[in-house]
Amino acid sequence: MKLIYFRRGILPIAHKVLLQEAQGWVNEMVNTIALPFTFFLAFGLGLKGYIAEVDGVSYMAFLTPGLITMTILMEAYRTGAWGLWLDRWHQKMLDEYRIKPIRTTDIIMGEIFGGFLVALVKGAIVAIILLIFSPVQIHWASLPQYFALVFPGCIFFTCAGSMVGTSFPKPDNIAQSQTIFITPLLYLGGLFFPIAALPEWVKPIVAWLPTTAAFEGGRNLLLKGVLDWHYMLVIWISAIISFVAATWLFKEKLSE
Repeated sequence: MKLIYFRRGILPIAHKVLLQEAQGWVNEMVNTIALPFTFFLAFGLGLKGYIAEVDGVSYMAFLTPGLITMTILMEAYRTGAWGLWLDRWHQKMLDEYRIKPIRTTDIIMGEIFGGFLVALVKGAIVAIILLIFSPVQIHWASLPQYFALVFPGCIFFTCAGSMVGTSFPKPDNIAQSQTIFITPLLYLGGLFFPIAALPEWVKPIVAWLPTTAAFEGGRNLLLKGVLDWHYMLVIWISAIISFVAATWLFKEKLSE
């Protein structure tokens, strides 16, 4: 029975996500590379003369893993947001979902797996480009643990994006939600600076952000080969909560 659900629901939805991303892939790749590379030039090259080392490594080495992780998470969010927006408001696929034997959990899981594959491909391309300009000693043996960390991060961002995409009819709302919701998470999560530099009263709050878990945890794995189980716990809790919320909201939208 579970295999039937996979074939009827999860696999076709994931395939749909990949097909959507294949359209205009050149423009997609340019847009994907532009943001992290701009941050790399503005912060990495611009501040490396003023910031010698962060946590025992050069600022360029500190920044690069965070930009790779940021790309993966942002692509997961964008895929979830635009994928569900197209399904509901443009292609009117919610009517098809109502009559087909597809569970709401399968739809969200299909979006998650499709978005994760897209995010990994684009993240790998960005990683290759950044590592050319900033030779960083990566602990390649820690990649499986890194993927185990960023996968729940992709679940969180895909589910957050899917809730935005199914809730707001105007495409401008997606960009606005990214500015209001995603950008603060990125900046507070230690993308450009270590959370140790924050005031003491902020640190306990920031330590439980999913972006902190992704950036700090991912950086520790890629640069030091060290797994922080606190960050792994935080990001999986965030993923589960977001999945439950996204599934509930999507089910409500289907019943309208």
